[in-house]
Amino acid sequence: MTFSLSVVVCTHNRALDLSRCLDALCDLDESPEIIVVDSASEPPVRSLVESYTDQLPRLRYVREDGTGLSRARNRGVAEAGGDVIAFLDDDAAPHPDWAGKIVAPFEADAGVGCVGGACLAEFDGVARPRWLSDRLLQFAGITRFGPIAREARSSAEWPFGANIAFRAAALDTVDGPFSEHLGRDGTTLLSGEESALVHTLRVSGWKVWLEPGAAVGHTVHPERCRSTYYWRRLWWAGVSRARAANVPSGLGVRLVAAAATRFVLYAVTRDRVHLYRTAETAGFLVERVRLLRSST
Repeated sequence: MTFSLSVVVCTHNRALDLSRCLDALCDLDESPEIIVVDSASEPPVRSLVESYTDQLPRLRYVREDGTGLSRARNRGVAEAGGDVIAFLDDDAAPHPDWAGKIVAPFEADAGVGCVGGACLAEFDGVARPRWLSDRLLQFAGITRFGPIAREARSSAEWPFGANIAFRAAALDTVDGPFSEHLGRDGTTLLSGEESALVHTLRVSGWKVWLEPGAAVGHTVHPERCRSTYYWRRLWWAGVSRARAANVPSGLGVRLVAAAATRFVLYAVTRDRVHLYRTAETAGFLVERVRLLRSST
């Protein structure tokens, strides 16, 4: 059976990035349905998107006046008509064979509900700092799950939202499907909405597949080559974990214990990922206290 593909690109005030993404979509070997969800961009990007309609005849522009990445993704799901719904960040450029590669696992195995492709670093006008390790680059949306296609072994390997696809029938079983209490909104770095969805699908029995052949170039902007970005990014990762619907019992205690270990690991390895992850502990604890106070 040949599956149809819908590609959803959510964008907010990043016209230049969106243009690079659309240029790459023009070079795909396949011709999927493409839906650009303009998430309250000012000015709107309608004219930019419509300038590509001759090259991308199945391209559609949708305006979503409310802010929030999860809201935009849910609008994309509502608009999509494919058997598989894939999401690309607006600063991701898919390789020409991406569409066929991202769909193939769904066709091969009826139990696959989610497929994640590789996100390869493309530095935007700045050299990669020596301290920016591969492990740290994961927090800039760069994958490191290796060259072999396989099922994800744990939540640490779950796909990134910059290059992820879902079986439409699986999404039909989930409310939302993306939680609008999570995900980017304005200048915040709140995240976790795709992880929450993947968790729900896994609990429901769907497989999560990693397909490194379905690759995109993911832009690493200059701000993501600065230390301040990773302090903020990991703080918001902690906030996201605190807001998740399924916070494991005792997680706060484990994060506090891990913080001490991370200082030691940083002293030994000099990999800043260990240092910055202490901000995750702080973000989690502060947000849990805030939520507890607001509920009383």
